[in-house]
Amino acid sequence: MPEPSLAYPLADARNAILESGLAVFAADGFHGATMREIAHRAGVSQGLLHHHFRGKNGLWRVVGERITADFITYMTGAVDPALPAGDGVGAMLRAYMNYWRQHPAAFRFNLWRLLEGPPSERAARSEHITRQGVALFQRARDAGFIRNDMPPGLALIVTGSVIQFWLHSGLEVRDALAVTGDESLSDEAFLEHLLALVRGVD
Repeated sequence: MPEPSLAYPLADARNAILESGLAVFAADGFHGATMREIAHRAGVSQGLLHHHFRGKNGLWRVVGERITADFITYMTGAVDPALPAGDGVGAMLRAYMNYWRQHPAAFRFNLWRLLEGPPSERAARSEHITRQGVALFQRARDAGFIRNDMPPGLALIVTGSVIQFWLHSGLEVRDALAVTGDESLSDEAFLEHLLALVRGVD
């Protein structure tokens, strides 16, 4: 599966370190990851790793920055600003789901970020990423697509968090649907249900 694009020139050892860091952080989190394992997977010495990234904190920060930059680039290219606001919301949610489906290690890293990431990093990332999404939801609410009794920011958070749960808790979703004999849903059917939760009344 593809993960974020290369951050440095092709033969630069830092690319191997970042790939290795992402894999180990995604598997073990910040506290469980060791520089020894990261260096081993990257095929470099721990000294070179420290030279480039100044330790585990620095590597964690750069891996996170790389994921965030790649995510923003993907989302910017996936949602046509000329779309009507309602269509734009649907396109944004589809792109959001598709990005994380296509980047499973980055998705796991982001889950660890919620548990172990420095609060300052989370705050900076949240402010940067959510601004455009909230603006789109605001336009959709103004156009009557999003319900008036839900703040646009809350609509963004609700849809994003339910998509994340859908992606990481498939077993629980499947079991909950099975209780009433409902069949599993495709991603597209799930998104239609999710949009119906925040959509304005016609």
